Amino acid sequence: MEHIAARCMLCAKVYEVDEEHKDYKKLVEKKEKLPGFICDYCSNKVRYESDEANKQKKPM
Repeated sequence: MEHIAARCMLCAKVYEVDEEHKDYKKLVEKKEKLPGFICDYCSNKVRYESDEANKQKKPM
């Protein structure tokens, strides 16, 4: 199984991305030394924050 090192664009951590990851093909095609992507943790965090911001406020 092959791995590629990639940096998260939001949290700046370096991750080892394996062949089974959804963004692996895109990262290999970039041919950069340390390609950028958005990790699962940051993706879920942004989704949660946007869902919370879109909720209706409870009336007092």
